Amino acid sequence: MDSDDLLDRVSGRPVSGIVGRALMGQYIFLPEYGSAEAGRRPLGTVEYYVDKRGRSDRAESDQVTMEAVLAIGRIVATLTARQASLAELADIHPLVDGAAAMKTLSRQPLEEAIEEHLPFLRSVCFRPVSRLRPINHLVPVPRARRITPQTVMRLAAHSEDWASLRPDGVRPDRVLSPEREVNLDLYENRVAVHLVDQLWRYLTTRMAQIRDIKGMFSDVERYIEDVSSRPWQQSSLRLWQLLAQFVEQEEWEARASLRLQELEKLRSAVSALRRSPLWNGVNRRAVLGTSLRATNLLIGEDRFRHVAELWQQWMATRTRFISVDDELSRGQEWCRGYECYVAVLLLRAFDEVGGEPADQSVLARGAVPVKYRYRGSDVTLRWGEDGVLVIERDETVVLRVVPLPHPLTESRLRVSVLDELALLNVQSPIEPTLVLYPGGREERQELPQSVRLQVFEAPGAPAPGKDGTPLWKIPVSPLEIDSVTRLGRGLRFVLEQPRLSGYPYQVSVGAGVDTDFVSRIPWLSMGTNGLIVTRVPADHEVTAARALILAQRRDTSRFQQRGTNSTAVEALWEEVGRAVKQTVALTRCPRCGAESATPDRALQIRGDGHFRCSCGQCGGTWEGRRCRACRRLYPILESSARVDAGNTDGDYLDRHFATDLLAAPCWVRARVFICPRCAVCGNAEGESQCARCSDGSATVGQERGGRRPKTSD
Repeated sequence: MDSDDLLDRVSGRPVSGIVGRALMGQYIFLPEYGSAEAGRRPLGTVEYYVDKRGRSDRAESDQVTMEAVLAIGRIVATLTARQASLAELADIHPLVDGAAAMKTLSRQPLEEAIEEHLPFLRSVCFRPVSRLRPINHLVPVPRARRITPQTVMRLAAHSEDWASLRPDGVRPDRVLSPEREVNLDLYENRVAVHLVDQLWRYLTTRMAQIRDIKGMFSDVERYIEDVSSRPWQQSSLRLWQLLAQFVEQEEWEARASLRLQELEKLRSAVSALRRSPLWNGVNRRAVLGTSLRATNLLIGEDRFRHVAELWQQWMATRTRFISVDDELSRGQEWCRGYECYVAVLLLRAFDEVGGEPADQSVLARGAVPVKYRYRGSDVTLRWGEDGVLVIERDETVVLRVVPLPHPLTESRLRVSVLDELALLNVQSPIEPTLVLYPGGREERQELPQSVRLQVFEAPGAPAPGKDGTPLWKIPVSPLEIDSVTRLGRGLRFVLEQPRLSGYPYQVSVGAGVDTDFVSRIPWLSMGTNGLIVTRVPADHEVTAARALILAQRRDTSRFQQRGTNSTAVEALWEEVGRAVKQTVALTRCPRCGAESATPDRALQIRGDGHFRCSCGQCGGTWEGRRCRACRRLYPILESSARVDAGNTDGDYLDRHFATDLLAAPCWVRARVFICPRCAVCGNAEGESQCARCSDGSATVGQERGGRRPKTSD
């Protein structure tokens, strides 16, 4: 189709060319663009690009995830319709709620039907109904019982079956002999075998759902324990208080474990039928349709009557056929619901990293931006008409959060996932962009490690060999509380990185200002582009420096043919004061937000742009380090958590670091970090124990065909 009326939400630019295969929710029609094509409803409002099958591709999230996301989307739509405050939106539960969890853990009608009809299905599989069918076998002459016209025709056409040729005829060696054999491949038996296969699949899916619910509550308890160890954060985290009450209401893990045992027992009983005589005796690939034929066996035989009833119960769990318009509406509802779910996650992530609403503004799609206060600075959050949530500071885009309702890892196949990642990056974004897509932990763990690192990379934790494009992808799910923490971890990095990566701060010197005074100010030095503030000065040092700098002012002198420099000197002092404030801001803790009472002592200068600070309130320690590969400064936040040389991927960071991280650590040495700009590990050179760096694509130097660059610790 002609794509001039489509907008690529990932890149934020109109699509040029023809759209073929597309990811669900990647493209959107905006009101200012063209009208809908044939076969699609008229576009009165903003609408996602969804093809005539109701979705842009076959991938679809699991039922529990879709129901939870749609439920959250309906709540958000109700609150935004009545212009609810930001606090009300932030109080929405980002996980599967108690009612939905209880529904998933309860016994389903099909499970009760399986228990009721399973003895009859077992009887059909191990004592199947059969019929005799005639078949011709090529046998030696002594074993032949009858001679038929087919026997004569075969013997006349195949001389290799002759023993000898005589004057009066042929003495045969082998002939076709009609026999009868047992035939199990009946329609009714095919129904039974197909039902066994589908019930096994259903029970496997149900067990995966229960494991997801159980894992969700295990993660919630881990999250509660983690926050409990951070007393400075407990009073401000609404999510922690909400989840603590949620977990205390029921014995969720015990209930989930019991249901898993029951389903495992039931699946084992069904699995035993896959080893029955009937399983290998019928054509399992035969197409049966959805409605059973009314045969004598299915109506009159007691065992098959129960099989037919179980078939009907199984069919009741399947999605009914719906029209094309209904499919389109369903696709639009899923895209919008997922968009609302991501908005809730982002509000929770702001709360997780210490962001506070500056007023009671209303966050809604297409509405005015809402204001946040973060570590003494103003941040705005805007929900655009294209469904993208944009975070800005000082009129500069800090991060674009793109809700992509397409499950990139649903196939669990390396080639399929890489193909979809290629579709995602058709047009590279210019501004920092974070794509949030639905995905579960089990899906990712089945992928090869190299692919797993590409589908789960956040700001501060890039995949090996990243080309510098400001595009990251992280999976989220209403079944994983880690969705909030991993988004908060990425949000903390993009908000803290500009503040902690600018040292030493430069001060430009205007024309006509003499810089000889710099040698008399111990905390100033000359740099390549002006002055440099090297450390935090004490109050008396600031006073003395101010007097010394302002003393450089001079009046207009016609005799010396020079004008006044008062404006340039005063501007210089203002710039110096700004640089001093920025240097003092380095001592503000990125973990708890506490300001140091003695910033001149808290900041330790280590040369080459390196610095180190520590917090007396939470005990956190952070540094600015310079990567020896790309020579750029990046911030790190030290942690006591351990690393895994075999797999310190995103899920590992969720479990062991939560939000207390800026740059990702080396997989071998926890005090060495990976540069978030060029993705080169500080321990890459000569390190053979690390699974990440042993990959050929792990370093920039290898991609360029040269030696690995010597990197910093």
